[in-house]
Amino acid sequence: MEFIALSLGLPVNRFDSFFKDHTTFTRLNHYPPCTSPHLALGVVRHKDSGALTVLTQDEVGGLEVKRKSDGEWILVKPTADAYIINVGDVIQVRTLF
Repeated sequence: MEFIALSLGLPVNRFDSFFKDHTTFTRLNHYPPCTSPHLALGVVRHKDSGALTVLTQDEVGGLEVKRKSDGEWILVKPTADAYIINVGDVIQVRTLF
């Protein structure tokens, strides 16, 4: 959180008070290759409501992001041995104050 604050030009301790008494949860989703993708169930399109989401992808892929310019959902090409960090709604709200 300190690095995010600094990257936004905020004081290093900007978010400390917001996360003093916090709730942490972990959800693990794994989607193996499916021979009938039209029958598969997964996580529906959504916004990340927390502070940070850490994602890792494999060659199966499936992550999509919503493009601001036209609202279209586009596929994110998987990158080997990389993590994707999504900044959630909490960070967006907390940077306003």
